[in-house]
Amino acid sequence: MNNLQKGTILTLLKMDEINRNYTNTYWFSYKDYMDPEDDFTDFCCECLEGKQEYIVPIENLMDKDKTAKIFVQVYGLEDKDRVITADTLIIFSKLPLAEIKQIFNEPKDIFPSDIGEEPDVSQAAFLIGDTGELISSTKLLHKEQSVYYCWWD
Repeated sequence: MNNLQKGTILTLLKMDEINRNYTNTYWFSYKDYMDPEDDFTDFCCECLEGKQEYIVPIENLMDKDKTAKIFVQVYGLEDKDRVITADTLIIFSKLPLAEIKQIFNEPKDIFPSDIGEEPDVSQAAFLIGDTGELISSTKLLHKEQSVYYCWWD
């Protein structure tokens, strides 16, 4: 994640907290968020630390569906605003849900708590782009794709 993206997400999460407005959700490209060298981001469940293990099923999905887009949904700040945290992937793919489940349940040590179809992407969800710009989630979806969530608890 670059400095422009960091500045944007910090501002947005702090403003949401001040205003007690939690209706918006924020996404990053999995490549921007899951960088194992980036200690500003944390993607974890209670059983596993780090990000590298999650990248393998993501790349397996990308190999099966070259048009897929995978995002990480941010849910908060920790460590006095030094780390943003997440445990949910948002997946845009042509693959059916059964195949998505098979791919993400393959690794025996990091299987997700839940995988399902996201019924409505018209909610207030925004991708934070490379220059810190907000891109509406509705602009990311192609007609032939479905939207899924995959989260770890």
